[in-house]
Amino acid sequence: MNPEILLGYAKRFRWQIAIGTVLIVGLCLLVLGLVLSGVTRSRHDQDNDVGFQVPTSTLALVDRRLDGVLVDPEIASLAPRAVMIENHPDARPVSGLSKASIVIEAPVEGGITRYMAFFPASSTIEQAGPVRSARPYYVDWADGWNAAYFHVGGSPEALEKISALQDFLDVNEFAHGSTFWRDTNRSAPHNVYTKQSLMDAIVTKKGAASSTMPLAWHFQDMASSTDRGDTDLIRIPYGGSFNVRWNFDKERGVYVRSLAGAVQKERDGSTIESDNVIVIKTEQQVLDSYGRLKVRTTGSGEAIGYRDGKRFILRWRRSIGEPMRFESTDGSEFIFNRGQTWIEVTTDDVIFAGVGS
Repeated sequence: MNPEILLGYAKRFRWQIAIGTVLIVGLCLLVLGLVLSGVTRSRHDQDNDVGFQVPTSTLALVDRRLDGVLVDPEIASLAPRAVMIENHPDARPVSGLSKASIVIEAPVEGGITRYMAFFPASSTIEQAGPVRSARPYYVDWADGWNAAYFHVGGSPEALEKISALQDFLDVNEFAHGSTFWRDTNRSAPHNVYTKQSLMDAIVTKKGAASSTMPLAWHFQDMASSTDRGDTDLIRIPYGGSFNVRWNFDKERGVYVRSLAGAVQKERDGSTIESDNVIVIKTEQQVLDSYGRLKVRTTGSGEAIGYRDGKRFILRWRRSIGEPMRFESTDGSEFIFNRGQTWIEVTTDDVIFAGVGS
């Protein structure tokens, strides 16, 4: 065939190949766009896969410092909010404890106990309370986690300690009334509440939204059902209507809390449970005629840990401005299960001796 004719065919086919390639690439991009937008999925798929987000690999997540829950790195170390919640019988049922990452229960005057609940900065808690007054040892614990501290007034010792602390974010209802509300369905003084959006607003206003907490604990996944122990009951005899029991649910791997002989439920009906329970022994001193206490929060002392249905002999340690830490008798760090932790504080040898018995 004439070489000039062959050259003409080659040029014509080259243009056809180029045009075809462009068309194929364009079609592929169109199909890809439809798939990602969800247009090509059935209505059934769209109704049952709200948002259609590609699952995020857990390799991109990290332990939240407060409780070990896997979260995005940018929120993992944010400082929590610590809320004083009372335990007077007239205040029951309370709100918020079942949603807290850490709860510390300790004695106050009059033979009663009080709670401090730590909520992560990314929480969505809608009601926490009734909120009550500060005590100096709770201030120490809140300061250790660099938490914003929410309360209604406080003992003279607590307020003096707060005023002496530097960079401590204190939110007292007497100074920041808009951060709290009073529920007309509850009688005073058991009717003060707060919630996450109000806490977030004051933390942001004070320029502390990006504050962080120290790294205190390390975490692991819950043991499988076959690896769980048989220590299924923890008794903490605070006395009378303040006696506490934790029953281990071996099937689910969690501890269920009872107060005054009944499973403790919150105002919204939620049952209070925990993934870890720690009991610590310390000392107290009566400060005034009201019976207010000074509780030792630094140094070290005996502790008992409960996790996965097993009992661990521990020691607690804490320095000024730091959170509590826990170690085994050989000095190794105690590892928590991811999730909620309750710390029960005792100041009585008899109570501590009766734990778990």
